[in-house]
Amino acid sequence: MKKNVLLVEDDPALRMVMREVLKDEFDVDEADNGDDGIHKGLSDTNDLIILDYHLPKKDGLQVIEAVKAAHPNVPVIVLTGFLNPDSEAQFNQLGASKIFPKPFNYRALLEVVRNLTLSASSPSEVTEVPVAPKPFVQPQLAPTETEMFADSLSTVAALAEKLEFLQSVTEKYWIEPSDISTIREAARCMENEIQSFYGKINNTLFDAGGFNSPLIRNTKKPHLSGNN
Repeated sequence: MKKNVLLVEDDPALRMVMREVLKDEFDVDEADNGDDGIHKGLSDTNDLIILDYHLPKKDGLQVIEAVKAAHPNVPVIVLTGFLNPDSEAQFNQLGASKIFPKPFNYRALLEVVRNLTLSASSPSEVTEVPVAPKPFVQPQLAPTETEMFADSLSTVAALAEKLEFLQSVTEKYWIEPSDISTIREAARCMENEIQSFYGKINNTLFDAGGFNSPLIRNTKKPHLSGNN
């Protein structure tokens, strides 16, 4: 019998990718916001929960706190693109089994899900205690530059996730009819993310007028030929 995995993620494209990765070995239920994540997470049918940090309505910290209060032994995997040391410490204190920074390797995620569901069904097995990461130094950037930098990292991470998924689909010996619609949807989501990112950058530059930021001014302009 397949184990039950609850996937709490607000990005529909990322949910689609992870569902495709997990569906052969697990029954996957989904929630796209923190409120639904708590509601479904309180069910005693979940063998494991995969949880995004940044969620609408309630964030990942609120979700894991509610779920662990009701089901302390259910493994929880946290996904995040941006995590500061305080939030990471809170997730670990609340009982997160694993934290995956985005972008992540889907095969590695599948392997961790396999191991954690097996460990949860074997009470005698000792759960590995996560090692606290080294603190990082936050770059000192102006507010506008910080927002641009965060948006660029978020966009690159989202694109990397979908490219890895597309690679896993196209590496198969044959393409199934259902794969075609999956590839098209992933490509559409990638296009939307790129358009959204550059839309934000354009708005920032226009609003600033004579934008004279060192971050932009010192950036090398791309060329059609030569070293890029």
